[in-house]
Amino acid sequence: MLYTMTIDTEEAWDWSCDFPIRDPDVGNVRQLPRFQNLCSRYGIATTYFADHAVLANPESRDFVLDIASGEQVEIGLHIHPWNTPPLSGNGKVRARDSFLHNLPDTEVIAKLTTVLAEFERCDLQPTSFRGGRYSTCDVAQQLLRDHGMVADSSIVPYTTWEDDGAPDYRHRNLDPVRLPPRHDSDLAMWELPVAMGFTRGPAGLWRRFYQTVESTWLGRLHLIGIVERLGIVQRRWLSFDNQTADEILGLLNVLRKTSIPCACFTIHSSTLDTGPGARWMTAEDQERVYRDLETVFRVVSDLPDLEPACVTSVAKRLEQQYASCRN
Repeated sequence: MLYTMTIDTEEAWDWSCDFPIRDPDVGNVRQLPRFQNLCSRYGIATTYFADHAVLANPESRDFVLDIASGEQVEIGLHIHPWNTPPLSGNGKVRARDSFLHNLPDTEVIAKLTTVLAEFERCDLQPTSFRGGRYSTCDVAQQLLRDHGMVADSSIVPYTTWEDDGAPDYRHRNLDPVRLPPRHDSDLAMWELPVAMGFTRGPAGLWRRFYQTVESTWLGRLHLIGIVERLGIVQRRWLSFDNQTADEILGLLNVLRKTSIPCACFTIHSSTLDTGPGARWMTAEDQERVYRDLETVFRVVSDLPDLEPACVTSVAKRLEQQYASCRN
């Protein structure tokens, strides 16, 4: 099984507050060299999904470009629609409009074109993508494929969340999905999900259980909270933002018994620094995250059935396997 470490490389803000429209704080990017040194020590392949705010800032851009020169490193494209030009208005951004798939096609194209132009100014050619707040859509994928993208890692299986207009991936599992070329000269694109799953199989059974409870009156009975507290099953993901090393390794052990071709780990750059993010990070929190990272990296680097790969490399490997089967 291939595995990849992805980093949403972006501005920091308190996620419980309004979306930052102007003057984004990208200071957390200063932590990337420490993180990358740790990854390099254990042979971890990394994909940094960088957004417009990071690449438009001279200091944070230099950090990204320095890291990009390393081995087993790629810089993928990330987008936060709320602060990517063109901007409209000065008011608060509705939760619904923070998701790329809810915007008009013309606006999706215009904002992605802005980020692509920033990559070009940095002499970077991204071939992988992750939408902000894990949002993607057909028009985005079409445009990105026209610019050489082969991977979209925006899917979070088995879940949705409560924000108005949030993507609903409860019907998706961990299997990659191939989007075939639209024309003979086009490349295929692979949707490579972030690794979220259940701590007990079969996954299909628990997917139906969670979806039924969350979408019906059964949700009022708090059944999911009960079964998780009792340790019957938990829905976890390979995310260092909000999971401990033990939780991550527990899910990884379950995934290794399946036939999925890739496990995608993830973290936000703000989780590597003190200050705002998914939660407010103290210096103690920050060091705990680094300890968890090292614990997990030490384990996965010693497992003979796991092979590190960047997101683009995973997509290319899958396409080669697909072509072999077709032949």
